[in-house]
Amino acid sequence: MRRLAAAIVWLTAVWVALWEDVTWANVLSGALIAFLITRRIRVVPSRVRHRVRPRAFLALVLYFVRELIKASLIVAWEVITPGTRINPAVVSVRLRTRSPFVATTVANLNSLTPGTLTLELDEETMTLFIHVLHLESIQASRRAIHHLEALVMAAFPVRGELQAEQAEEQEVA
Repeated sequence: MRRLAAAIVWLTAVWVALWEDVTWANVLSGALIAFLITRRIRVVPSRVRHRVRPRAFLALVLYFVRELIKASLIVAWEVITPGTRINPAVVSVRLRTRSPFVATTVANLNSLTPGTLTLELDEETMTLFIHVLHLESIQASRRAIHHLEALVMAAFPVRGELQAEQAEEQEVA
């Protein structure tokens, strides 16, 4: 019930923000539309639960920021210099994860990086199709996505995996 109320409040706030005017009419119409949306669209909660590892999350953020800066500089250099060194390609990468959350996070982080774009994620085979602006090699692109996937999986492990890993660490110690 609290999630439903939170969703209605959030959707109402988005509605009012889109109108850029806080009036009773906007708030009431937003609440009505939010109520109808939450009644019409049922979100099935994921059966897979993830935890957050702060150190691994920080490593993911630092890696992503570094790659973001590097890709931005490459694309900017391409724009300001004469000629073109673009070598576009579409690469398919089969992900190792079975978690929709991890796959979606990898796909979105990839799309946020200049010069790359996620075109599709096949959820049945967990294959990511990405467009690369500056293809060095197919294997290099796949390695980069797998590295990003490994960082995301380390930052957001599945609860059962985290508990099993902690039990292993205790046995070793």
